[in-house]
Amino acid sequence: MENRAQFLKGVARTLVLGLLRERPMYGYEIATALAARSEGVFQLGQGTLYPLLYSLERKGLIRVSREEDAPAAGRRRCYYKLTSAGKAELEANLLTWEQIARGMKLVLGKGATNYA
Repeated sequence: MENRAQFLKGVARTLVLGLLRERPMYGYEIATALAARSEGVFQLGQGTLYPLLYSLERKGLIRVSREEDAPAAGRRRCYYKLTSAGKAELEANLLTWEQIARGMKLVLGKGATNYA
């Protein structure tokens, strides 16, 4: 469904920034949290999530740190953390989404008149 994919791409940025506002997370953790909290509505595959994370990093909205996950395992993970610019971007995005949701509710919500 092409329309759904385009819509999800538009909201993914705000959703990822919102999760990172809570605490630094690694990629798989971000994808899992999005899917769980949205009851499966927002499921971002690696081909969507990682390019989005790289884009957010290039724009200075998130910062990446590589940390050893478990010293015994010797595995390093990339943790993504929201920057102050990312926090400002998130706040602006949330305001926009509130306005969009309000407008949609006014047009499509309960008591809306059918003009067809």
